[in-house]
Amino acid sequence: MQNLNKSSQACVLFSGGSDSSLTAYLSAQEFVKVHLLTYKQFGQLNIENSKISFNVLDQKMPGKFIHEIIDISNMFLKIYNRNYLRNLFKYKTLQMQFPCFACQSCFHINTIIYCKKNTITEVRDGANTEYEEASPMQIEIVRKEIKGLYREYGINHASPVYHEYETNRSDFQLYKLGLRPKPNIKDDRDLYRAYQGYCRFMPGSTLFLEYWKKCNGFPTKVQQGILKHWLEEVDFLRGLIDANI
Repeated sequence: MQNLNKSSQACVLFSGGSDSSLTAYLSAQEFVKVHLLTYKQFGQLNIENSKISFNVLDQKMPGKFIHEIIDISNMFLKIYNRNYLRNLFKYKTLQMQFPCFACQSCFHINTIIYCKKNTITEVRDGANTEYEEASPMQIEIVRKEIKGLYREYGINHASPVYHEYETNRSDFQLYKLGLRPKPNIKDDRDLYRAYQGYCRFMPGSTLFLEYWKKCNGFPTKVQQGILKHWLEEVDFLRGLIDANI
């Protein structure tokens, strides 16, 4: 019998992809109600595909999940355009990664706002080591800062599948659970996108990631740069949270 806290709820940052879907499934074993928060901004395509992932989970565990799609376009622009020219001269090619920084910052900011408005104190996400090299919010030294920001607002944040990519990939686990039609969704581009949206900024970030890999000091130099950018912006991010709760 599951040992559930009968008054407990949690939020999951939910793209609809394999990692967030497995996180949602695991959270449903721990909490009575799970809020799946999907964020969209003008740079994302087909974000409505996350509804397909939600429906699969809802069929498996009816009534367990609440799915919300939240537009973050305005906040994304506020963060990305802030100090743009300064960042361009200061961080150079790393500026290409800052659309991801702005987007993922919005995810966490709006999750904190949602939690405060709905009296929720637990958050989970599907961050994992697959993109640890340069994806801003999946770098361990940045994740520690993010967890600290959540704690300031009385919220516990965790990434339960963070090491799954190294040992037991999420798409393989979802297949075993009957939540995907095949075990290697991440290797099938069309099926991968069938369950989640896609960002138009991703090709540029990927291109520069390949460039950075050839540079001395990778990935430490890139990760330290993103951490520095986070520390420069975190007071501004707090202000956005406080203005909305």
